[in-house]
Amino acid sequence: MDTKYRSIIGGKVTNNKPFFLAILLALLITVQGFSQDLPGNNHPEVYFRFISDEGITKSRLKNISIDKIRGDTIWAYASVERFNELGIKAEVMPVPSKQIVPNMKSNIQLKYVKEWDFYPTYEAYEDLMQEFATTYPDLCKVQTIGTSVEGRDIIMAQISDDLEQTEPEAGFFYTSTMHGDETVGYILLLRLMDYLLSNYGADEEVTKLIDELDIWINPLANPDGTYASGNHTVFGATRFNANGVDLNRNFPDPKDGQHPDGNEWQPETIAFMEFGENHHLTLSANLHTGIEVVNYPWDIWSKRHADNDWWIYVSRQYADTAHLYSASDYMDEFNNGITNGYDWYSISGGRQDYMNYYHHCREFTLELSNTKLPPADELPLYWEWNHRSLLNYMEQCTAGIKGIVTDSLTGQPVRAKILIPDHDKDSSVVFSYLEFGAFYRPIYAGTYDITLKAGGYKEQTLEDITIENQQNIHFNIQLSRAEDYGIPETRGTVFIANPGNSGRLNITSSIHRLREVKVISLCGQLIGSYELEGKHATINLKTVNSGMYICNIHLANGAKVCRKFILAR
Repeated sequence: MDTKYRSIIGGKVTNNKPFFLAILLALLITVQGFSQDLPGNNHPEVYFRFISDEGITKSRLKNISIDKIRGDTIWAYASVERFNELGIKAEVMPVPSKQIVPNMKSNIQLKYVKEWDFYPTYEAYEDLMQEFATTYPDLCKVQTIGTSVEGRDIIMAQISDDLEQTEPEAGFFYTSTMHGDETVGYILLLRLMDYLLSNYGADEEVTKLIDELDIWINPLANPDGTYASGNHTVFGATRFNANGVDLNRNFPDPKDGQHPDGNEWQPETIAFMEFGENHHLTLSANLHTGIEVVNYPWDIWSKRHADNDWWIYVSRQYADTAHLYSASDYMDEFNNGITNGYDWYSISGGRQDYMNYYHHCREFTLELSNTKLPPADELPLYWEWNHRSLLNYMEQCTAGIKGIVTDSLTGQPVRAKILIPDHDKDSSVVFSYLEFGAFYRPIYAGTYDITLKAGGYKEQTLEDITIENQQNIHFNIQLSRAEDYGIPETRGTVFIANPGNSGRLNITSSIHRLREVKVISLCGQLIGSYELEGKHATINLKTVNSGMYICNIHLANGAKVCRKFILAR
């Protein structure tokens, strides 16, 4: 087996493979008749590895969470109960979050933090996030987007040069540690916030990013998992949330449906789904550890993303930049640090595919460290190795094809689909958003036609648009109203209010009366059809199961409008 084990001592890389292999050999067991002496019996999850063979069926592995695969060796997590039911030969591994005694800090003042060589207690984390907002009130705002199973806040920071009003800017999003025992990204994103805010106005690159982007950062997506042993320590952190659910298998999936893991959406999952639905995100990344690689879409399909060339380009840029500043064997596996997700191993219900497919947001997964929870004094090394790449990826949000779409007569913004014919597929299109009609389309160098479609407007195509990598091209596009071409038109705007867990779907049309609304599941099943009068309607969906649905709205002038919404329970 070619698994590489590495520790970092004083910035030098050492090979500990013989030591670890000896430990693993000693832990070899057959999982039949679970023993109370089994390592990890005082931990809610078991971490183990096994050799894949034809006798291990997919259904047999349904209730475990695969962590990584190298060759025919699979590393995975499972609850004690699920592990005992597997009935396969496996090696129980030391729990990753119990290999070191972490350096924890409870009283932290931002102005005295330099190296970020510690882990904060949960209360200290809350205080740090609030201190960012207090110290930089013109640049940073902090909010809670939801709460975890155990009631901890899921905290989001917004960084922008103008927090008081929405601007026609591309949205960028970093999030980390949805697997609670993968903590490198947790500290790196706190340090990234510090770096961005403290260098605004002094560093040209940082200033440009904050001026041109609407930046969102969530350092800790699974607080219950990270603080499973209590708010005072990350020792004993778990991969799963407090309900024993892997959050990175809990999202709607473009291939396997609304609940691919067989679990209800968790509170943490719903919080991020609603955040994605309510914000205009162009680019995002999800930070993990356990291996060192940039993982790009798709995870569920062997077919390639429409923008596969672009994904390879930005993934290669991330890894190559990290190589310039890191240890010689950092991020050097797979294709020298990058991999297509499916080529590595397929997962269902992952956040990456969810964001790409359902929200038209380009997201990849960063695996930052072979060690899930490293000693705190190693955290500055990961910052040194990665922070330039993190900034470069953010800068990709400023490149590509972008523009403003408006009504040719009124000048009002228009929500339009921006489509590249003979290129886009599998939900790779983007949309302009209604506040300004702004759109942002990352794209690999080449020459393309750009087609714009909007209900009530004549379709328009921009031909032979040539663009280079790292370049941005901006268009102001005016769409002609369809009534001039004998097509029913949709002046004004139709709004729907996401019902969340209330079950009440509110629909408002600003000009034309509503005639009929059809609610349809993503697999095409008609949930309900409702005849309406007037410009406002409330539809009761309290008996409908949780899920993402499509709302087809028919207006009195004969036009149709399509909207998505999330119903949570």
